[in-house]
Amino acid sequence: MTKKQSQWKEIFSSNKKIALFVVGLAALLSALAINNKVSTYVDHVHGPAVGDLILDNIPIYDLNFLFFWVVLIFWVSNIIYRLIFPKEFSFILVSMSLFVIVRCFFIALTHLGPPENLLVTPDELSYYSFNADMFFSGHVGAPFFYALLTGIKSIKWIAILYSIAMVVIVLMSHGHYSIDIFASFLIAHSLSVLMLKLKPQFVD
Repeated sequence: MTKKQSQWKEIFSSNKKIALFVVGLAALLSALAINNKVSTYVDHVHGPAVGDLILDNIPIYDLNFLFFWVVLIFWVSNIIYRLIFPKEFSFILVSMSLFVIVRCFFIALTHLGPPENLLVTPDELSYYSFNADMFFSGHVGAPFFYALLTGIKSIKWIAILYSIAMVVIVLMSHGHYSIDIFASFLIAHSLSVLMLKLKPQFVD
């Protein structure tokens, strides 16, 4: 039996783990639907853009491919990996649901207009991408949160390096205010402390 088969067999041999997987999947899908509604609302009510110490001193670069499509490739690749090796999958699903919901709460409270940029949301990604969902940055915070959650060392370091690369990409494209970017590390770390305490319930 392969490692992949043994992990799926372990999940399907336990009613608790099956339930956690179903709950995790439902929670993430629900969180993404809520994110769509909240972000659509913020796009309609946002105010003007404001100054930013860092962005005001950085030229704007057209990084649409990196800002949108590389993000999609990163997450699709990780979903495929988790489908092949699903031991942590339920835990990741529930944790990312919490991240999305907490971010929805913050962006619902923060109605700043986006900084000047050259970003154009591809039609194919319009359900997931918005203009004024500023605080805090999911582009940076989500992969860092993911890195803190996983126990797989290679995935952890890939996600950390990717998160750092996204700091540069988001700043250069003016996709977020600098406070959105740097605060996302603190929020992601705080959420990871909570979720890691619950991790044994999912993977042991």
